[in-house]
Amino acid sequence: MNYFYLEILLFILLLISLLFHMNPNMISVFIFVLSLILIKYYNILEVYNSWEIVTKGFCVVIGLVILTNFEKKELESLSVLIISIILATTMMISCVNTLSIYVCLELQSLSLFVLLSRKRNAVKSIEAALKYFVLSSLSSGIYLLGSALLFLSSGTCDIQILSDSCMTIEKTLIICALLFKLACAPFHVWAPEVYYGCDAKSLITIGTLPKIGVISVLIHMTPNASFILVVAILSLVIGSVGALNHTKINKILAYSGILNMGFILIGIAGNSHNSLESCVIYLTYYIISFLLILMLINNFSINSLDKLVAFSTKNVTISITFGFLVLSIAGIPPFGGFFAKWLILNSAVNLDLIVTVIVAVFCTVIAGVYYLRMIKISNFQEDRSYLTWKKILLKENMRYKSNNITSSVLFFLIFFIIFCPHLIKEIAHISIISIS
Repeated sequence: MNYFYLEILLFILLLISLLFHMNPNMISVFIFVLSLILIKYYNILEVYNSWEIVTKGFCVVIGLVILTNFEKKELESLSVLIISIILATTMMISCVNTLSIYVCLELQSLSLFVLLSRKRNAVKSIEAALKYFVLSSLSSGIYLLGSALLFLSSGTCDIQILSDSCMTIEKTLIICALLFKLACAPFHVWAPEVYYGCDAKSLITIGTLPKIGVISVLIHMTPNASFILVVAILSLVIGSVGALNHTKINKILAYSGILNMGFILIGIAGNSHNSLESCVIYLTYYIISFLLILMLINNFSINSLDKLVAFSTKNVTISITFGFLVLSIAGIPPFGGFFAKWLILNSAVNLDLIVTVIVAVFCTVIAGVYYLRMIKISNFQEDRSYLTWKKILLKENMRYKSNNITSSVLFFLIFFIIFCPHLIKEIAHISIISIS
């Protein structure tokens, strides 16, 4: 059953933000009232039994975290865009028709394009926005062509038709367009360049919410396993090798995202309850870790590896936190990322995907090189700059304290999940059961 109460309330919030300049406090109050309404009208057991409600709630929480990263003046004009992206993502989770998914994808893409190009004097941001707009339009055209061919061949646009193991032209076009949105290899070429031109605030948005919506569609779609496994292996290889020669943080995060999408695709390709549960758990760990890393980077205005020394010189606690997050996303035990990767690989072994597991392990080891390099610079390397005036004149980020609160909450959540993994596993298990 589709639930559209959340979308209606988000649409009301969107209209209010168009009429009035809403600050983060007003948006938070509205979301709090929204949560009370949902709790009142939905039994908590029914919430956990529904994949849609759990995923939509996660999207709203991520959206709130994204809003806290923007300045008050920025939110006066950008709150509409962020709410539009949240609305498109939540609607996409409920969509069962390729044309309705197309509308949600376009709403996301256009909002992201405006968000990326908001700094008109920044050449890199404008270049990244144009690249994203052109390539995203190309993928949308491919998706729409696939939807039209699907309707001509089957007489319907229901995504359940795409679950057939036989790969036809229209199904291939639709799935490739969706994989492009996830920046999976070989459809990843836009990600490093677009990520490089983005600031941390835009990158938090483009790297989280759109991926949640598309992954939800792929889970419902259950596409051809062999095709998805090939894409997963390519993503693992390119994501692990591609970042070895880069020093820009955004490009490293782009290739890290490609690598992590490879693991998620392994779970989707398995198409069993265990593999899909592992996919959901892995996505949760990745999104939260990605958010935290970018929030820390945004606080210190870091854009390259050599500037990571700012963590150790300014705040040892932040330096250790950053190290834990990188170790987690690298899959080093006993951190949460290792738990998520182990679940994915365990489900793949149970399905006899031995070659895929071997490739995934080797790629994880290779990717550990640039992850450990980040930890080495941020925790053990001294700042050799003798330009002391730079430290005196450097302006501190005004959102440092407010972002620290959000970062602390998310970091506590990461550690809570590490020590109580059965909780998120149970929620993922019940949610996946509700799909079938």
